[in-house]
Amino acid sequence: MGRRFGVVMVLAACILVWTHGAWAQGIGAMRKQIEVSMAVTGEITVSEHGSVIAHTLDKAEELPPGVVAFLQRQIPAWEFKPLQHESAPVRARNKMRVLLVAKKQEDDGYEMRVQAASFNAFSTAEGSSSDNGRMMPPRYPVAMARAGASGSVYLILKVGRDGRVEDALAEQVNLRILAKAPEMERMRQSFAASALQAAREWSFTPPGQVESGAAGYWTMRVPVDYMMGGMEVKYGRWVAYVPGPRSTADWVDAELTKGSPEALESGMVGVLDKQALRLLTPLAGEAEG
Repeated sequence: MGRRFGVVMVLAACILVWTHGAWAQGIGAMRKQIEVSMAVTGEITVSEHGSVIAHTLDKAEELPPGVVAFLQRQIPAWEFKPLQHESAPVRARNKMRVLLVAKKQEDDGYEMRVQAASFNAFSTAEGSSSDNGRMMPPRYPVAMARAGASGSVYLILKVGRDGRVEDALAEQVNLRILAKAPEMERMRQSFAASALQAAREWSFTPPGQVESGAAGYWTMRVPVDYMMGGMEVKYGRWVAYVPGPRSTADWVDAELTKGSPEALESGMVGVLDKQALRLLTPLAGEAEG
């Protein structure tokens, strides 16, 4: 749904960068913050009752065998809120994007989990989707480029029925750099401010049939990557990052934003719709509430 964009600087490889501040605190302490993620795409078919009928993984031969085996166990057990059409439950066939996260344990092993999952219909009824109207990508903060910092900002937008952004929130900021805690907070604030400044100028084609739970506006998520150039993240590869805390606002419907935004692809518009396919099985990235 919509076009993709990210903010790319031709500087260094897209890997976790260590700063002098991180070394000062000690490698052992800082390593505990690191997680690695991998995005896996495919498709899923859900029955009228909300159970998984079938699923496929894209380019399974390019994925680590352990990842394939893990997802083959996890996905069939998922349960969804049955999709309805004209008040009757129907089957749903959706595109799927799953974010896997692995974290190192004290025994030097890794614990793998499904952090987030997003689903998009292959086709939607007329008026039920939102096309990107005008989305100019934000500028890469100069200070962050000089520091070799990169990361991802997950925006949540309050969009009026005229398609204009009425409010915006940086729901989460993940970093691909390690530093002292105050430095990392400044980096998150810098990336968030850059993304929010751009987002407040965006406009969208209003969807006519989306049920967002609010009469005067609808809610959407848009991730923005600030990525170092030179090395793109290849499909089936792990990427190291430091997850940031989740934030929310009083105008956000907690039911629609319970799941983590991290499965969305950079620049893709994710309209939060109560009538869309929604996963009921709790995942690791689910917000409390």
